[in-house]
Formats: sequence, C-alpha cells, structure tokens
Amino acid sequence: MKSIKLHAPATTANVGPGYDIFAMAHHEPYDEITISLTNSKDIKIEIYGDSQNIPVNVTDNTAGLAILELFKRKNIQQGVLFQLYKNMPSGGGLGTTGASAAAAIVGLNKLLDLSLSDNEMVDIARYGEVASGGSPHADNVAAAILGGFVLVKNYHPIDVVKLDLPEFHIVLAAIRKSQRSTRGFITYEIGQEKLKEQMARCASVIHAIHTKDVKEFGRAISVDYIAEPVRSAVIPEYTEVKLKVLEAGAHGFNISGGGSSVFCVCDANNQNQIAEIMHQGFQNNPNFVKVIQTKTSNQGVKIVG
Repeated sequence: MKSIKLHAPATTANVGPGYDIFAMAHHEPYDEITISLTNSKDIKIEIYGDSQNIPVNVTDNTAGLAILELFKRKNIQQGVLFQLYKNMPSGGGLGTTGASAAAAIVGLNKLLDLSLSDNEMVDIARYGEVASGGSPHADNVAAAILGGFVLVKNYHPIDVVKLDLPEFHIVLAAIRKSQRSTRGFITYEIGQEKLKEQMARCASVIHAIHTKDVKEFGRAISVDYIAEPVRSAVIPEYTEVKLKVLEAGAHGFNISGGGSSVFCVCDANNQNQIAEIMHQGFQNNPNFVKVIQTKTSNQGVKIVG
C-alpha cells in the first residue's frame, strides 16, 4: 500500500480588501494528513483528534469532493484512505476545509504521478469547498497548495499568481462562526468613493509585499468596505478589540476569510502583548477557541513522509 504524509497549513482569505481574490498561508497551525492507496474501489475518510463533527461521508467532506472531482476528470478508479489528524479549529475562516482539499490533491498528484500543474491542482481542489461553503472558491485552496500570498487573477480558466511573502508576524484569534455563512448578506453597492479606496488598498497590499513594508501592508489590510461591515457585526467586541490592538502598535487588523476568526499583523516585539489583548477581548465570546501566534509562510502543503 503506497502512502504519503503531508502537513496542510491554515490560510487567511480576503486579507482585508481583497474579497475572494487574495489569500495567504500561515506557518502554524496546520493539520496532518496521511493518504494511502488501497486495493478497494472505495474512498474512505477517517478523522482523529478533535473531529469537530466534520463529516466523513465522501460527498459531504471537502477532501472527499476534491478526490471525486480529480477521479472524474482523469477517469481514475482507485481506492483511497484519507486520514486527517486534526490540529486546527474548523468553522472560523482559517481555511481548514481548503487545507484538507488541497492536501488531498497534492498527495494524490504525487502518489499517482499525475504531473498536474499548480493551476490544475487549484482548480480541482476548489471543488471540495462546495461541501463547506456551497461554492467552489479558489482563494484558500490556492494559498494552501502554493503557500505565500496568492492572487486569483481569473476563474475561467483558473489563473493564480503566487507572491513570496516577507516574514510578517501574525496573531490569530480563532473564533467559530455563530451562523453558517454571512456571504448572502454582503452587498457590492458601496459607492464610487469607497470602491476607489478599496481598489487602491488592494494595490497597496501588492506593493507592500514587493517592498517588504509591514506597515504599509497593515494599513492596506485594515479597511474593507465589502465584507468587514457585514461580518464584523456578528463578532461581539470586534470594533473595540480592533481599536485596542491598533493602539498597542499592531500594523493592521481585519477578519480572517469568512470569519469569525480575526487576524492582525504586528512586530515580533509586541506580539505577546497583542495576543493578550485579543485573548482578553474575545474570551467571553462563547464561540472563542484560542489565540494563536504565528507568522506568514511561503510553504504550502508540505510532503513530510
């Protein structure tokens, strides 16, 4: 039985103003995955650790749907055992569902010697996201597969660009959603002036990465007129904590992906202080999980054995 072991990282999508087109990978946390080829014709999913009620039915699981999409496109019949060792909190906008789908495709690409391109892997893995978010969005799976900072340039066909990220220090407050999705409440009618600022901030994010300017990066990601107003409304104490974190010297603060987790960009010397502010600010939220201190990473899904 051929097997492969992988680490799949947490990711933050949107990254402030880049709604559905930006995402970045984190150094930690990550899930551990083992994928094995079996002699059966079945796809089996097993989850270890804190399973968090993640479905193991193939058609309800992000990795399962991604594998089905791969096998359909490539006309493959193969038994697979997908074993997920859960380290990351799910259901909070940290890209954990995308991480599973990404690991499934990266692992099977290697095991089956398929020689898929990066864009092909992203395009296939994104169909796993239908199980969690209802649509095959590509931002999280792209960041999980490629690492670094990704820009989804086009969907038809999928065209993703990876930029290497400087080492920016990150604090994540992992908070699970109080409802499945807020996407249906988001409006794109933000007005001409806000639209122009949103576009300018997207450009500033890219410029800050090229110039390795953490302060510009932070300023650029701190305002979003599309998703932040809707998603912050269902995160108790969001505005107050954001203000305190920025006053403490963080360079930027916003919602991670679809929420309700949040992230900030800061320097190493005040990362502990900011983590404590975020813990104190969100600890009474019944959906709060924990605060995680991490940094950006240019490593996506990693083969470890």
